[in-house]
Amino acid sequence: MGYPQTGNEVYVGFSLSDTMFSGIGKGTITRETVSADYLKDLFAKYGVVVSAKPEQRRLLEMVNSIYDLKLEIPETLKIIQLSEKHRRLVTISVQGLRRINGSLLPEYSDEEFQEATFGFVKYYVQSRHYDELMAENEKLKKDLDLEIAWRTRVSDI
Repeated sequence: MGYPQTGNEVYVGFSLSDTMFSGIGKGTITRETVSADYLKDLFAKYGVVVSAKPEQRRLLEMVNSIYDLKLEIPETLKIIQLSEKHRRLVTISVQGLRRINGSLLPEYSDEEFQEATFGFVKYYVQSRHYDELMAENEKLKKDLDLEIAWRTRVSDI
């Protein structure tokens, strides 16, 4: 695998569920599309834990082959849950493959796999809630406006 074990690993999987976020409490989640090169740097810094079903092995092999991510291919599904130390989750989106009720199928033909394309989305849970950040921004803006008013005041004396 080659990635470090830091205690703050990035979780990687093919899907997203509410239960993944239940261990973090109240926070703000940011979402951004990222590149494979960005992920290599992120994984090199924090390490990585892969959560994938055994039948998704071939998809992981394709991702590793195409993007050289060197992701470990687990034998069993690892259930992941974000926590205070594990705040990053990357989902690998797969386009071009048939689905049933929105879910990937257990098997595909070689021809179907050739049609697959992949994308990467990073989710990050901030420790502070959006409402707290907005309140702090409002206070800072008010303080700044007062400071500007004081410095640019005009006196009639």
